[in-house]
Amino acid sequence: MSRINCPRYQKCSAAICPLWRPVLEQKMVKGERVCGVILEYQKTESRAILTTHYGEELMQVMAQATHQIKHHGGYLLRSALNRAASSGTRLKFIACG
Repeated sequence: MSRINCPRYQKCSAAICPLWRPVLEQKMVKGERVCGVILEYQKTESRAILTTHYGEELMQVMAQATHQIKHHGGYLLRSALNRAASSGTRLKFIACG
């Protein structure tokens, strides 16, 4: 996959990244980090902020990866997305300024 405009890409240490290669080809080991953008994307209140700051193209990649994970992903990865969806957003301060 191409490196779509993700400001975290160069410094990110997540083992699971939708921009690196298709998420279903990536294997997750318990305790490994998952892309922070895709985790934040799981929170409905974060999507408008993410789209504004990261762009529509990146959000489309996150939407596609989310769909693939929820329907065909492994237990650990699905669980990570479910936990993220049930927690509050960490982006409220970005929206304020």
